[in-house]
Amino acid sequence: MQLVLPKGKVEANLFAVFSTPCGYPYSFPNFLNMEITVNHQNYHLTAGCSVAEMLSSVLQAEPRNIAVAVNQSIVAKSNWHMHLLMPGDQVILIKATQGG
Repeated sequence: MQLVLPKGKVEANLFAVFSTPCGYPYSFPNFLNMEITVNHQNYHLTAGCSVAEMLSSVLQAEPRNIAVAVNQSIVAKSNWHMHLLMPGDQVILIKATQGG
């Protein structure tokens, strides 16, 4: 499916959902998604998601005993809900373990 936009100023509702000819919903535009790297694996997430949202999506469990670094800078747990990720961010998750 190819979408051709007219020349000139184009205004779009960024939260519009269209139907394909088969009736399946199709989210548009595609730039609402972004790719980030978490522990050397690529993930596609919604643009503008927070560290907390990323953790729930990637871990699919309650994040416990985890430290998060974004682009080699530690993000405090108290800031996880406010720290927004950007396309291309490199995220490292470190899990604390017991042992000796």
